[in-house]
Amino acid sequence: MADDVAGHEPVAAPRGAGYADAVQVGRVVGVEAPGRRGSGYLIAGRLVLTSAHTTPEVGAAVRIHPIASGRSFAGVVTWRGTPGGRQDAALVQVDDPAWIEPDGRDPAFGRLATGRPHLPAEAWGFPRWTERPEWPTDTWRVTGSVSPGSRFEGDRFVLDLTHQPPAGEAPWAGLPGGAVFCGGLLIGVVAGDLDVGPGRLEVVPVSTLCREPGFADAAGRAVPRLSPVELTEAQLTESDQLLSPAALLRAGAEIVGFRGRHRLMDDMDDWCAGNGFAALLLHGPGGQGKSRVGYELTAERTADGWATLWLDAGTSDEAIAAVSGVVVPLLIVVDRADSRPEQVRTLLRACARHDGAQPLRVLLIARTAGDWWRLLRTDRVAEQLLAHASVVALPLLDDDASGQLDAYQQAVHELAAALPRVPGYAGHDWPAIAARLIAVSHEPGGPVLAVQIEALADLLDAVWPGSAASARQSAEDRVLAHERRYWAFTAAWHGLPFDEAVLQDLLAVAMLFSPADDDQADRLLSGIAALDGQPRECRDAVRGWLADLYPGTDGEPWGSLQPDRLAERFVGLRLTESPELPEPLIPVVTEGQRRRMLTVYARAARQPGLADQLTDLCVRHADRLTQATIDAAGLVETPQPLVAALRRISADPGAEVERLAPIGEWLPRHGHDHTVWAVEITQRIAELHRRAGREAELATALNNLSVRLGDLGSNGPALAAIEEAVLIHRRLAGQQPETFEADLARSLSNLCVRLGELGQLEPGLTAGEEATELYRRLDDREPGTFLPDLAMALRNLALCLGALERFPQALAAIEESVLLYQRLAEERPDEFLPDLAVSLSILGINLGSLDRDEESLHVAEQAVLIRRRLTARRPDASLPGLATALTDLAVRHVVLNQRPEALAAVEEALAIRHRLVEKWPETFGEDLEWSLHVQKVILEA
Repeated sequence: MADDVAGHEPVAAPRGAGYADAVQVGRVVGVEAPGRRGSGYLIAGRLVLTSAHTTPEVGAAVRIHPIASGRSFAGVVTWRGTPGGRQDAALVQVDDPAWIEPDGRDPAFGRLATGRPHLPAEAWGFPRWTERPEWPTDTWRVTGSVSPGSRFEGDRFVLDLTHQPPAGEAPWAGLPGGAVFCGGLLIGVVAGDLDVGPGRLEVVPVSTLCREPGFADAAGRAVPRLSPVELTEAQLTESDQLLSPAALLRAGAEIVGFRGRHRLMDDMDDWCAGNGFAALLLHGPGGQGKSRVGYELTAERTADGWATLWLDAGTSDEAIAAVSGVVVPLLIVVDRADSRPEQVRTLLRACARHDGAQPLRVLLIARTAGDWWRLLRTDRVAEQLLAHASVVALPLLDDDASGQLDAYQQAVHELAAALPRVPGYAGHDWPAIAARLIAVSHEPGGPVLAVQIEALADLLDAVWPGSAASARQSAEDRVLAHERRYWAFTAAWHGLPFDEAVLQDLLAVAMLFSPADDDQADRLLSGIAALDGQPRECRDAVRGWLADLYPGTDGEPWGSLQPDRLAERFVGLRLTESPELPEPLIPVVTEGQRRRMLTVYARAARQPGLADQLTDLCVRHADRLTQATIDAAGLVETPQPLVAALRRISADPGAEVERLAPIGEWLPRHGHDHTVWAVEITQRIAELHRRAGREAELATALNNLSVRLGDLGSNGPALAAIEEAVLIHRRLAGQQPETFEADLARSLSNLCVRLGELGQLEPGLTAGEEATELYRRLDDREPGTFLPDLAMALRNLALCLGALERFPQALAAIEESVLLYQRLAEERPDEFLPDLAVSLSILGINLGSLDRDEESLHVAEQAVLIRRRLTARRPDASLPGLATALTDLAVRHVVLNQRPEALAAVEEALAIRHRLVEKWPETFGEDLEWSLHVQKVILEA
């Protein structure tokens, strides 16, 4: 072994566990061709990534020297860039029949994504091989740091070494092609150009290679994604082991090739075009193929050199915050977004701070676009970013008989090819079995996953028919029957002393409650009746069994059966057999686990008898399950059992405010039935506060009741409710001004709006003026705290004054509003620039009303500039506002007889509004008509 040199460490061939195994030193290889020697790295079973400098032309033979084998193997160059060029890299396929594919996970790839300098990195290879006639038995780890800006203009970056190279004429001559890692990700290969200065190595980024013609075809799925190095903690890392037959159906395994969806993928390509932020919600029932669309889009963006991030559910807020500093194109995929709205809000806040200079796309995948989506957008930042996000309902694939038959035959072939990779399934002639199945007539149907489940069930039944092959059983149940063999075998290996029914109940509980950490797992297992009285060793064995069956990700004690559709079917079967299964655990688990349990239960409730069972469970445990029932009802496609439970809970005469209030807050402000229900609940809450003499709470409830009555169209009662709220808040503010003046100001603002809707402009103005003066006093008392409220109150006041044609006073109010929003936007531009643009537009209209046309034009131009700035960063959310500002600008030009400028502005507005109307005709139809009217006026002038 060579002598150790600090920063350049020779590492012996792996002999056991340790750091060398962690970095997979066994995948470091030497690459040899006549007159050439270099390094490489095995990135897949037989595929080596190396340097173009090290290899001859495509199709030429090379020898591959694995560090631990003691012999070489034949290979052929399948792709080669230009030696010394921007794509100085090559791919070699090992075609030697004696080759044995290595154990362990294939490397994950990445790219530098922020401007963060001096990130620790390391290169692996055989730098001194060219000095020796024999094959070296050790490899070198060369350490240093990389910075995104160094030499990046040439699609290269530099590895600055920790120490100077060892002595010798060409100390690194054998290192070209060596893999460079940063943050555990393979980010590039050492280039053949070694003369870049002492203590430095030039690196060809993998992101550059991904954009090269032919590289993606030659690499196949070996480079599935480029993770952002600085966001490694946030990246979802799934097991790539195929431990059971069902694992072949996981979307992330990508066993059955992606098919169809050409129009959708074209639309997503269009969505990815351009810089700045954009979001898209893709929703549809389970098994429709949503996640596979996400993986396909990830592959397409990877081929364009983008960084891609599948956000892990356990990611900390601090890790997510790094998204704001990303300086390369980035796609973020949030699967099961409906189950983690708080994390989505955190992500959106980070996206709001992104500078918009590069594309930033967020793909949200969920089963529905229901209540969770509505509630998500009640957050101020989320509302701005998602106001006009694309919402796509994923349709069925291959809905005709011919297409479904093709899909079935493809699934049979590709699942058969993968089954030998599942432990215990290699000893069968799967290609022959697949051929026999395809020769028999089939009529598959349903979503894409249903077709694949049927194909897998048919393959497995052909080998182990048993009771699973019964024609009376669904394909899901047949696959579950084979999966039970895996459960029983693994339980025996762990020495679990339980019969099959108990084992299945344990597994169903584990899937229902899904603990997020070790503490939750311990509390869950300690509450299971079957484990009561068992020694700690038995609970540990159960825990080990669950973790071996379905390994968890990123700290989870265990995972779940995938796909979800199979897990939900299995859980439903166990709940039918054992309805009492979840009840003893409700008191011991967390609120998040209760929500998870009810979500899975509701999705399993499509099975007969479970819907009423679920409703009764929620009502019986209303003290602990009301909030979880509300949360789950917003997540599932068929919430009827949960909604029925909430109706029964809210109808209970003994229900207190604490139980009623969350239900009232959850109910949406649309739909007659929901609105009537919300009014009933809010009236009961107000009455309970009135009886108890809780005046402050009564005033808040009356405020809410006014809103709900207004939604119902009961304007008279709505006005009466807000007037009573104002009276109570006025009395309380007189007694405790510091505590209640802010509440009084809010009630007066709402009264102003309500009176305006009823056409009572003078009383509305009085309420608006008083609210404004209160907010001034509050801002004097607590500088900055109430500034946004004051700015909004001034804007509302200006609108009231304008409606009464008191233009000078309206101008004074809106000018002050603009000044305040300018201050706020300087401090928090992401939050307040849109408000500033709105107030500027109103200011322009007021100036025009006073014939101050030049000033009005200047203000309109300012509004357009702000809207352009917002659109560059967040096009989906900001394009409608830009179209409005451009139309206002066109009107200002018309007034000043500036016809060409007016026409240019309105035509740009029309181009935007035509695109918007294609997606949202009901929302933007009237806006388009107004812009068309302005265009007609200009053309006829």
